[in-house]
Amino acid sequence: MAYQRRMITESIRLTGAPVASAAHVVWRAPVACKVVALRGYRTGGAAAAVNAQIGSTDVLAADLTAGDATFTSGTPASGAGDMAAGDILSLEVASGDATLVVIQADIAVDADVYDVA
Repeated sequence: MAYQRRMITESIRLTGAPVASAAHVVWRAPVACKVVALRGYRTGGAAAAVNAQIGSTDVLAADLTAGDATFTSGTPASGAGDMAAGDILSLEVASGDATLVVIQADIAVDADVYDVA
């Protein structure tokens, strides 16, 4: 079997008046992998700060301010997005008063595996 890099995108869409600050588990890593980008989008309200967590550790050093009607993105510092098999990924609204928030994490899987889902 040949080496294949696979990209997986995990996302969450939250609504509220405003969206409550909370972390939401979205994925469990089946093999070693890495979060390579985090994106945030929001509408309504004045702001929304988002991040991702592996276990209880933030992926981005500083929360990402979600763009209004456009995606804003951030990249983890070296090693911050690394996940071991079995690690849990959460997407988090850290603060803000947006009425709609979308958070998306891009994950690179560098493994010879047939099915990663």
